[in-house]
Amino acid sequence: MSLKFVHQIIIFAAISISLIFAWFCFFDPSTAGSVIYTLAGVGSVGAAFALVWYEIYFLRKTKRLIIG
Repeated sequence: MSLKFVHQIIIFAAISISLIFAWFCFFDPSTAGSVIYTLAGVGSVGAAFALVWYEIYFLRKTKRLIIG
């Protein structure tokens, strides 16, 4: 397993965790309507978009590299 592949898996896991947390902030009945949880959910979605951008940047940057 290459370092590039492991990096991709970790970034994908971070995106997934961020989106799961955002879902919790927006849709959990015990946190519904709380401004703090709404802001945390928005921040989590923003972090997920930033991680997607980073993953695209990483893949473009390492496209020409030959990494075992």
